[in-house]
Amino acid sequence: MFHNYIYVFLCVVGVFANISIVVVLLRPAMRKSPFNLFLVVIAVCDASLMATYLTYKHVELCHPWYFSFPWAIYTKFYAIFSVFVHSCSLWLTVNMAILRFLVLYRGSRSDTIIPQCNGFGAAFTAIILAFAIACIGCLPIFIRYRIIEGEVGPVPDLCLEGKYSKDWKPTDMIRFYGLSQPLWWNCDWERINYWMAALILKLIPCLLLTIFMTLLVRMLIEARERRSRLCGGMGNGNSQAERTTAMLTGIVAIFLITELPQGVLTFAAGANPRLTFLTLQMNNVFDLLSLINSAVNFVLCALMSHVFRREFLQTFGVCCPQSSENHSGAPINKTSNRSILSTFSNIAKPKSSKKNGFLPVPTNCPEDKNTVQLAMN
Repeated sequence: MFHNYIYVFLCVVGVFANISIVVVLLRPAMRKSPFNLFLVVIAVCDASLMATYLTYKHVELCHPWYFSFPWAIYTKFYAIFSVFVHSCSLWLTVNMAILRFLVLYRGSRSDTIIPQCNGFGAAFTAIILAFAIACIGCLPIFIRYRIIEGEVGPVPDLCLEGKYSKDWKPTDMIRFYGLSQPLWWNCDWERINYWMAALILKLIPCLLLTIFMTLLVRMLIEARERRSRLCGGMGNGNSQAERTTAMLTGIVAIFLITELPQGVLTFAAGANPRLTFLTLQMNNVFDLLSLINSAVNFVLCALMSHVFRREFLQTFGVCCPQSSENHSGAPINKTSNRSILSTFSNIAKPKSSKKNGFLPVPTNCPEDKNTVQLAMN
């Protein structure tokens, strides 16, 4: 029962949070960065996952829809769709981390052979590649289920009592439907299904994200050290790069906590079928971990990006209190009654290139006012 309240809260809040991400990132000021395209697609995948999960969990045993053929079709659809969209979300996160690393690495090297990868073309290619990899990993799941039609029989006695008892009569007859594997499906196919799901959809994404996020954080730390040397040790200690470094570490931690245990246990169940019962017992826990992973993106966007916070307040300013925050993310003093929109309209826009989603901001070096650092939007 406690699990039911948690998943309803996560699904409802997560759906609206991801919808707000899509709305904010589609604003003109946010469409300039190709990396925001990743976040839009990830938000659509996560919102779809939570909406279908909420519907699936709402129809319980003895619900009037539970024994219908349309519900059997939806159950099959959910069994395939939920795994596919969640896998797409994971691989989109991995590809976004890889692309960000390549952009920073190419920008910090003058003799690199890495092609230009900071435009929308590279983003579209990475997104399509993520969907293709997810399709490959889900191939056994696509063919694993078939709907079977049972015999006509009386309503189970369990349905004649409880919260759905008013929907049934002792004389009602129903036809039972269910999901089963194809006749040719055997233990070898089941083992392949477990191993592909564990490796392609869980363990490999965890490994890649850990590697490239570590490299990206290392590059950001090196950039901070170079800035500190240029500033003579008097640079701003609370820079956007440092906040980004902390949040990227948080992304890795959440990703590993929610996905790595599922991958390890799924792989172990493929190697030893006797562990399958353990995966069934842990289904509710794994569902909650996946929902947390899908619902946390809004918090990460709000904490990582002052531009996202600004656009969110401008979009939903009617229902949200106005906040005072300048372009660098630091609070400012209110000296007039101007609105947030008029305040930000007076901020001078940087004249350097905005491609690849990175904007130059001052380093606050007293010796050199022209020195700039890279800070992620």
